[in-house]
Amino acid sequence: MRWAVVAQRCLSLVVLGLLACSAPAAPGKPPAGTGPTGAGQPPAPSGASAPAASPSQRVSLVVGHFPATHTGGVYIAQERGYFAEQGLEVELVPFQSLPEAAVLLNSGQMDIYAGGTGANLYNAVARGIGLRVVADKAHSEPGVKYKAFVARRDLWEQGTIRSIADLKGRPVTSLPSGGGIEYQMEKVLATAGLTMADIDFRGLGTPEQLTALGNQAVDGAFLFQPALCTAERQGLAVTLLPLLDDVAPGLQGGVINYGEVFIREKPEAARGFMVAYVKALRDYNDAQLYNYNRAQIVEILQKYVKLPDVRYYDECEWGRLNPDGRVDRAWIEDEMLWGVRTGLLDRVIPVDQLVDDTYVDYALQVLGPYRPAGR
Repeated sequence: MRWAVVAQRCLSLVVLGLLACSAPAAPGKPPAGTGPTGAGQPPAPSGASAPAASPSQRVSLVVGHFPATHTGGVYIAQERGYFAEQGLEVELVPFQSLPEAAVLLNSGQMDIYAGGTGANLYNAVARGIGLRVVADKAHSEPGVKYKAFVARRDLWEQGTIRSIADLKGRPVTSLPSGGGIEYQMEKVLATAGLTMADIDFRGLGTPEQLTALGNQAVDGAFLFQPALCTAERQGLAVTLLPLLDDVAPGLQGGVINYGEVFIREKPEAARGFMVAYVKALRDYNDAQLYNYNRAQIVEILQKYVKLPDVRYYDECEWGRLNPDGRVDRAWIEDEMLWGVRTGLLDRVIPVDQLVDDTYVDYALQVLGPYRPAGR
């Protein structure tokens, strides 16, 4: 399997610290005439599905992904054949760490990473590593229960932790993201006059977060779905208000990243991937918000996320995805400004150096604007 080689090389590259010392990559925009809207491109095809290319004709891609419901656009495109329609043979590889993914993206051993934002991403681009944010993979919306702090249930029942302010000085866990999660946590902590310095932060993987709540190794956590709902349903924790979704509506919590080598060497595949992805985002929204083909979409999500109980999809939030795939640039800039204030970033890089909308623009030219199914 191709990924076995990639994973082995990843370990070597991380040990050598390639991310910190890599030579600058070429500029991140596709060469003239090869970008999604560049001169000399063939006319955009219609929105109708094209026949799938034969396996011998397909372009092979390695796509790293953070396993979660909000990565559903990638899973749906894979399972419903949208990547194959675009002549792509995609290998999906679970991958939870952006720093290591950045190494692989920069070397061309990984083509695309569906993961989070954060200082690691921005610092990589500032150092000349040619990553580009090209589409939405998770964002906050008001009234949606997707990301929040929780208190351990026994501490809630004792009255020890009943508010965000009560987390001060206590051990609190979340993902060890290197910027993105901390930025989101601090948005909520600020509602109680706290910062990350006021809590004892302990970075853990998602399964370990739930274990730590269960064995009382931490007093609270900052969770997102499906871990948030799982913690509540298993009696491990109680959600504390306010939710991140209400504090920071629109916050860009997850993105699709293209590697520079991928952009340069596989421009047609880069466009085709986005057409397939945006098409799948619409299926996701149709199922989540309008119950259209919901059972089929839930079956796909469950194949990759593997929740213990499929009733989760009816009782809990999946995560919101823009059906047109667009990234909120204002929130990307806000996160970089926070990174500078906290010392995680040396400087704010121009958003245009990081975000490339041309792939989404191309997909929308092909597919047209989103119209909910059956409406």
